[in-house]
This record gives sequence, structure tokens and C-alpha cells, in this order.
Amino acid sequence: MRFGLLCNSLLLENWQAETIRQLRQQGIELELIVIKFESEKSSPSFIKKLRSYPFHQLLFRLWNRFLFKPKSKLAVDISSEVDGVEHLYCEPLTKGFVNYFSSSDITLIKARKLDFLLRFGFNIIKGDILQAARYGVWSFHHDDERVVRGGPPGFWEFMQQHQFNGVILQQLTEKLDKGQILKRHFYKVITHAYKAHLDQLYFESSRLPLQVCRQIIHNPGFEAEQSQSKAPVKHPPSNRQMLHYFFKSVSRRIGFHLKDLFQQEDWNIGLIKAPLKNVISSPEKYLKETIWLKKVHAATYLADPFIIASPTERYLFYELYDYRQGKAVLACRLESEDFGKQHIVLEEAYHLSFPFVFIHKGELYCLPESYSADKLSLYRFDPKSLKLNWVKDLLVGLPVVDPVLQEYEGRWYLFFTLKDLPSVHLYVYHAADPFGTFEPHANYPVKSDIRSSRPAGALFRRDGKFIRPAQDCSLHYGRAVQLNEIVKLSPQHFEEKCVQRIMPEPQFTFNQGLHSLNGDDQFTVIDGKRFTFTLAGFWHQLKLKLNKKA
Repeated sequence: MRFGLLCNSLLLENWQAETIRQLRQQGIELELIVIKFESEKSSPSFIKKLRSYPFHQLLFRLWNRFLFKPKSKLAVDISSEVDGVEHLYCEPLTKGFVNYFSSSDITLIKARKLDFLLRFGFNIIKGDILQAARYGVWSFHHDDERVVRGGPPGFWEFMQQHQFNGVILQQLTEKLDKGQILKRHFYKVITHAYKAHLDQLYFESSRLPLQVCRQIIHNPGFEAEQSQSKAPVKHPPSNRQMLHYFFKSVSRRIGFHLKDLFQQEDWNIGLIKAPLKNVISSPEKYLKETIWLKKVHAATYLADPFIIASPTERYLFYELYDYRQGKAVLACRLESEDFGKQHIVLEEAYHLSFPFVFIHKGELYCLPESYSADKLSLYRFDPKSLKLNWVKDLLVGLPVVDPVLQEYEGRWYLFFTLKDLPSVHLYVYHAADPFGTFEPHANYPVKSDIRSSRPAGALFRRDGKFIRPAQDCSLHYGRAVQLNEIVKLSPQHFEEKCVQRIMPEPQFTFNQGLHSLNGDDQFTVIDGKRFTFTLAGFWHQLKLKLNKKA
């Protein structure tokens, strides 16, 4: 594909330069740079400027210009990177905040036969320029246009503590922030640090144009979604709102660190004596029958349960985390022992969790999370010694989180997230068999949604459809489980839709989260979260903070 760039100069913001690099590194060719040219005009007098200046937004303007310096917005000169690319200087006709291109400039742009124009400059643009490329003009909006139109990006989601922040890449139309939606991402709102939140929105969404290009290449019939938003248009904050912003930023930052030190996550595993299909059909009925396992020590927790049956035994595998050690080992319990006795099945020098288990050709295998080792390893279970024995490394050099493997239409698909943003981007790799060489999906990551990306258990069938459990981490980590129905899955395509949401029951002892759901034809297992204080947890969190600061 071939694209053009609309910009005010070759001095771009950091995240914009990164977006262009990603496109060009993957073979999307930059053919034309359209630069805004403004001829010298007589500027209004100082008195006139003073009269029209928006003093009610003075604090925001001073803060935004002189104090607010997120990494994503640092200036980057791309001149050397685009040396040899044709430049076209255009002076638009300006009407208020709207720019219109001349017919001669549009003719020159159309002659390049571009697939799309990426907008990183000019003001609001309208007119024939919107049809100057095959797929029009693409523009970011770092909010969910159905919730917030206007700006500043992500600011009102931060101020109002939204559970998530949408980002869209749209093909522009004549209507402000109501274009053809090419792709959406959803991110957690970092409510204690707007700078970090904005960096997340900008840097992580920089992959959107490349993903849309891949989608068009592999799916020529791709159709964008027409926005029907009726959301109000937001404007920069007033002086009073900025004072609220300063107060909230400080108080939330203090509260975040205090909570991190004095409230630790305490997970436990719940056993339900009912088939998985019954539990998901009537969760409000069966979740009340949950039996919580007993823990050995207050400084430990149990999480990530997987239950699986062999011809002679049914096993419950899970993560056993110890705040005193700052890491976890893998353990299992047996149905023949009424799931009462704990057996350590695997311990490494690094953290282990999420023991995904499956049976292949009569053998029981485990694919645990081991992101701190920067690899994903496959183990075989020995029922005599109750130990997991290493078989091979499937992926090396990737900090894989929560891996799930599933055979689908003759290929094996590996679903996981990565440690750098473990609850947002869903990756899929595939291979001919569970031991083979795994290759990335043609359009990775296949999904970016804080509400339903991170795996929460093994896939299962319901009414002939594969269902993929996923974690909702929007409000906080492991808030609830979303059930996603697989609509399309191949090495080139991925599509799923959320069909059900399962929340922890209010009467649970562990009622602050639920992030695993697995089962078979007799039992269902979940895990639940509460917040508690332990001295071991306090020292562990304090050590992490001091190491990070150092």
C-alpha cells in the first residue's frame, strides 16, 4: 500500500514519528508529504489579540505549553528519515477552524494514486481532499467518539475517572469526530497520572494505521463502521477545572501509592460441583454454591485454576503465590483426595503462574506463564511423581502472559498477551501441531481492548461455537470474566464478539474480582479476589517501589 502524509512541518510529535516508522518498516510506502504553507499575512494588533484571548482557559494554556511534557509529545525531526520522498507545499483556504484545499492541489495529490492520507497536521479539513486517496484521509481521535468528541485527548476520561478510554482511527467525513471508524482500541484509564495515561494512548495506538493496512490487504471486502455518535463536543478546561485537575492529580497519586503499600491482592480458588455449561447458563444460581479452598499461610494466595480429568484421576492445577518470596510456584490437588491436599508440581527460580493444561495423544501437558524467564515452555505431567517435566521451549525472547492453546480447523492457535501491557493487546500465534514452530498472526495484535483481551481460561464449545473466556481489567486487574464467541479465526483473520459477562457474587468473601473460569462435565473452578493487608505483602510492594525508583 502507498500513503501520503498531511503535516504542518517535518517536526512531528514523538508518537506520530513512531506511527510513520511502523508503517514504513512493514512495507507501507510513504509516497508524498503534503506540508501546510502559510504566506505572510498582517497579524492582528496586540490589543485585538488581547481582546480575543480565552483568559478563562489561561491556566490550561500555560500548563500545556510550558509545563506538560509527556514523552509521546516531544518534538522529533523526521527530515533525514524522509529524504527522497516528494514534498508538496499547500496553502489551504481557511474558514474559521476549517481548511479547504484548492482544486489544483487536490489534482496533484490524486495523481499520486495513494491508498490513504494520514493526517498529522492542518486544522479540521473538509471538501474534496477527503476523497483524494482510495481510502480517504485517516485521522486519530484519542477518545471513544461515542463518549467524548473534541478534546483534549484522554483528559475528560481522566478527570471523570472513566473505566476505560477508547481510541479510534477514522476515515474523515464532513462531520467532526463522526467519520468512518476503521478500528477501535480500548485502554485502562491511569487515574493517578494523566501524563502516563496520555503516553499510553499515543504510543500504544501508533500501531492502528498499520493494523488497518493489514486488514485491508488480507480482507479486500473490509468495510468501515459509520459513527452515529451524538456525544457532546468537549473543549479545553477552564481555569477552575484546571485547579480541580491539579488537586486530583496530587491526591490520586498519594492515594495510589498508599493503596499499593497497604492493600494487597488476596486471591483464592472456588470449586463448584456443577458442569461448566450449567454455571455459565445460570451463574447467579451456581456461583452461590462456590466452595473456597483452604490456604496454608496468610502470606500466600491461590489463583489461575485449571481442572482436567485423565482416565484415572481428576486434577486441579493452580498458581501458589507467596508474598514472602515475591513469586509463585505451580501446585495441584486431586479429586481422589477431595481436593484437600496440596502438591507442588513445578518450581523454578522465576515466577510461574496460569498453568494451562491440555491432553494430547493420551498425555497431559502444561503450558504455564513464565514471562520473567522471557520464554514459553511446554511441560509433560508425570502422574506417578506428580511433577511437570520440561519438554521444549515453544517461544523464546517473548515475555508471554496467560497462554492458552486451542486446536481449530486443523491448526493450533496460541492466545496470549505480553508483559509490557498484559491486559490490552491480544496476540495469536499458530502452528501445525502443539510442538511445532509457531508463527505470528498476519495482523498482530489481533485485538486491543482492556475489557476483553487477556485470556481467563481454556476455550470451550457452546452451541457449536468456540467461546474464549477473557479478563475485564478496566476498573482494576481481574475485575470480571467476559465470554467471547469466536466468529472468525485463521492465520489471516480474527474476529470475536462478547456474548456474556460473569461478575463475582457480592456475598463472596473474595468478591472484588474474578479472572479465571474453567471446567468440565462435573466441576467448575473460578478464582476470587479481595484486598487485604499482610506485612509480607507490604515489604514486597515497598521493595518493588524502591527498586523501580533506583
